[in-house]
Amino acid sequence: MTRGKWFIGVLAVAICAAMIWAPGAMAKSYNLQIQTAVPSASVYYKLIERMANRIEEMSAKRLTIEVLPAGAVVGAFEILDAVDQGIVNGGMAWTHYWSGKHPAGLLFSAPTAGLGMGLDQLSTVSWIYDGGGDKLYQEYFTKILGYNIKGFICMPMGPEPFGWFKNPISSVGDLTKTKFRSPPGIPSESLKLIGIPAVSMPGGEIVPSAQRGVIDAAEWISPADDRNLGLSAVWKNYYLQGLHQAISIGDVYVNLDWWGKLPEDLKAIFNAGIMSCIADSYNWNVSQNSMALKELVTNENVKIHDTPDDYFEAYMAATQQIMDKYAAKDAFFKKVLTEMQEWAKLTVPYEARANGTYYKMGQNALDKGVVGYK
Repeated sequence: MTRGKWFIGVLAVAICAAMIWAPGAMAKSYNLQIQTAVPSASVYYKLIERMANRIEEMSAKRLTIEVLPAGAVVGAFEILDAVDQGIVNGGMAWTHYWSGKHPAGLLFSAPTAGLGMGLDQLSTVSWIYDGGGDKLYQEYFTKILGYNIKGFICMPMGPEPFGWFKNPISSVGDLTKTKFRSPPGIPSESLKLIGIPAVSMPGGEIVPSAQRGVIDAAEWISPADDRNLGLSAVWKNYYLQGLHQAISIGDVYVNLDWWGKLPEDLKAIFNAGIMSCIADSYNWNVSQNSMALKELVTNENVKIHDTPDDYFEAYMAATQQIMDKYAAKDAFFKKVLTEMQEWAKLTVPYEARANGTYYKMGQNALDKGVVGYK
């Protein structure tokens, strides 16, 4: 053997040894671009960034994620098509954004008034991951909408407040005289069914419309986002107990072809990142909104009110009626609704009573002045 051949042989052995002892050194890397439906200042955007950072760290940067704000590549309502076509290989929005394509989209991310059955947000996430809901959720994208997409429920950020009002309200009767800005679709239909003159408009139009007297009340998202939108500048009566989106869960989408090429260990890491985002969302929902609410009350003279009891009964009954109407028209909507109703029958008796502990403890502390804003 010549010295040259001997050297090449030794070098080859050394390279093989390096690959064995440092398997990540020459491993293929993968990139995901997530086009979000929110601006970079949004809490939702920051949650996706935090998830992306965790995934990159867990994968030793074999999987890198670039998070893009709304409009960076496509508009918010074009995200699903963009992911399907590979214009971007990932996206973030809410499944109820696609209700215009098929109304069952609302059931997965924002089942109005807990289906009128008391289903809460935690139980909805539980249905997805422990109650078989994920199978129907994936079917919604691939079979019902015909998209080459895999979805991941990951950002539970409800309940959303009822909203901001020009004047205090004490009954449904007061609400029927209130021009109210609400989300479109089933939430708005349910409001109209009980006689509330609901209108829909983009968030940026709410404050100017209020200032012109076009509307008397409006809902947006949460104390933190409502503060940033400036709603406290036009109205001071704030009702936190809302039903239209008592459940509000964001999700992430990836192109199925891209997902199919991802190694199994990176799929597991990505799934772990999704689960971490769920916990992160619950944590941030409490911290960010608590700080914002205190600021609204102490610095901007906002008054917090309880939503009238008769509104719960009327709106929940109306929601059931609207849900039944859609179920009668569409077999898939009925299938999803039926499975969620069965989950509600299982979980509400436990969740309602268990969560009642926290409500009663908190109300007791508030009544005694142990907690509250000075």
